[in-house]
Amino acid sequence: MTVKEIFELRREGKIEEAYQTILPMYKVHHGKYTTLAMFWCAVDMLKLLLSRVAGNDSESLHSLTEAEKIYQSLQRLYPNLRDDEGVCQQTLLNLGEALRATRQRAQQ
Repeated sequence: MTVKEIFELRREGKIEEAYQTILPMYKVHHGKYTTLAMFWCAVDMLKLLLSRVAGNDSESLHSLTEAEKIYQSLQRLYPNLRDDEGVCQQTLLNLGEALRATRQRAQQ
């Protein structure tokens, strides 16, 4: 599958499929478009996981833990990403806030 096809999966709302497809590609190639696809697929996956957190039950806590792992990966990936307009950086800041708010809500 190509990066273009992965972006198409994202547009179709196939978030988990796009994320699972880009992971092995990114492991072996860190080109400009592969890195962009990895970033945006991970962002989508993190948001999906956060949407699954409904409290402090085991499924919610598992989703939250997985979202936090993806966030850490995004922070490691970011320095290798071209972000001239700061959109990716702002996305990371917003995700960090969403994670903190979701974690707080889950602990109540």
